[in-house]
Amino acid sequence: MHIIKLQETETQGVFSLSEESFVFKEGRVQGAKLGKSGGALLVKEAERFKLFSEGKDFLKILEGNGYFKWKKGEIPFASGECFEIQAAGEYEVNGSPKFLVVRK
Repeated sequence: MHIIKLQETETQGVFSLSEESFVFKEGRVQGAKLGKSGGALLVKEAERFKLFSEGKDFLKILEGNGYFKWKKGEIPFASGECFEIQAAGEYEVNGSPKFLVVRK
């Protein structure tokens, strides 16, 4: 169980989806627009968004600065950074209005 920052070279091919490949349903989830493409989620217009992971998530911050909040504390992030989130249970993304999650 961890949340670790990855280097761009460690995520080659993971975040290769274009925004056009995501399907957005009408309405909002937790106040955000949520797009889905296979096992990937694109979250837009969020200030705070809760997720749950029992497996492995790869997350890229597309806009904004903020922090992850989870049972082991808080971890800061900035726009452009990538993370691996392994079996973290519930975690929260705070401060990023746009991010991409790829579930493996």
